Amino acid sequence: MKIKIVKLTLRSSGYEVQDITAHVAQLVKENGLENGLAILYTNERGCSVAEIEYEPELLADLETFLQKVGCIDKNICNVLIGKNTFVPVVHSSLFLGQFKNIVFVDVSRVDGEKSLVIVLEGIFKNN
Repeated sequence: MKIKIVKLTLRSSGYEVQDITAHVAQLVKENGLENGLAILYTNERGCSVAEIEYEPELLADLETFLQKVGCIDKNICNVLIGKNTFVPVVHSSLFLGQFKNIVFVDVSRVDGEKSLVIVLEGIFKNN
C-alpha cells in the first residue's frame, strides 16, 4: 500500500458548483492507482466536496435547500455537505454510483482560486 497526495487548484466565481469527476479520474490514471481510495478534502472557507447527480434540477433543489436552512448566508454549508468525500477506486476507475459525480460546491461569494487535496491510497501500478 502506498499513498500519493495531489493538490488540485480550481478557478471559482465564488458561488457555483463544479463537476470535478473528470479531474479526479485523470489524477487516478496519471498516478497509476489500481485499487484503493481517492480521498478529497478542501479547507477553503465556504466550500465543500460531495457526490451528487450533476443534473440542473437537482442542483437547483440543492441551492433552494441550502438557502432555506440559511447556510449560504452564514458560510456553514460545509456542516451539511461536508469538507471531504471518499471514492473507492477499482481497476483504475472511480467506483461511483449510477449517475453520481464528484462536485466542488463554493458558496463563499469570493472569486478566485480554490484548492482541494486529493489523497490517493492503495495499490499502484508498477510498484
